[in-house]
Amino acid sequence: MITFLRRAAGAAAGLIVTALLVLALAFYEPDPGPGAPRVLVSVDRSLWNTLGLNRFTYVRQLRRAGLSPVLVRYSPDGDLSNEVVDDSVSGLVLTGGGDVAAARYGGDASVTLDVKPARDAFELALLEEAWDLSLPVLGLCRGAQLMNVWLGGTLGDFRHDAERYATHHSATSGHAVRFEADSELADIYGTPVIQDVTTWHGQHVDRPGRGVDIVGFAADGIPEAYEVEGRPFRIGVQWHAEMPPWDEQQNALFDAYAAAVRSVQVATK
Repeated sequence: MITFLRRAAGAAAGLIVTALLVLALAFYEPDPGPGAPRVLVSVDRSLWNTLGLNRFTYVRQLRRAGLSPVLVRYSPDGDLSNEVVDDSVSGLVLTGGGDVAAARYGGDASVTLDVKPARDAFELALLEEAWDLSLPVLGLCRGAQLMNVWLGGTLGDFRHDAERYATHHSATSGHAVRFEADSELADIYGTPVIQDVTTWHGQHVDRPGRGVDIVGFAADGIPEAYEVEGRPFRIGVQWHAEMPPWDEQQNALFDAYAAAVRSVQVATK
């Protein structure tokens, strides 16, 4: 009995230490160092972002990769005057949130959720400026969908399919993504298949926009990643690559994005 209790105590202590390490990693916010390239990160007005909890997800990942993220939010009244894309900015990241307005791509408005037309307008304006300046763009979840729409593509919805929706809309389990062998993402991750991506979506890229090459798929055929032809780095991934903050697998994506941002910064000096 004493031996059992000692073993139980040891296991409990191990779990506590592991939990503390995970928490320390989650709350650690790396310093990108002086002169780090500035990138705009467009976020929604959710409680998560209002409380600043994004510092433990995409802000942390970008800082870890050596970038200085600058958070920007849309104005609820649709005012675009707070756009800050200028020569001090070297990249753009579009993050997750509600659905893109169906009117933007001729879709069915009855299936969309949490639509924010003002956010759509703001981020489409950011995309246009980033494109004009040839800046690297990374789209995460909604961000990937919006970039495809901006390029003239459409979105599909699978919320009516309970099994498929459960696979792609789960906070407790992920799924694998398979890349085309000759894709940039396969090179970035160093493998044709990545496991257990953090996924939380009910829509997906349907018809690809101009220059959009779909290169990543889930096992059920849902498009999960695409690359836009040409340079610089312009990639959209349907999963939340910024979560969880200790997922080293996803470091590769942010490192590749940071390398592209630094290349742009050097080229413009």
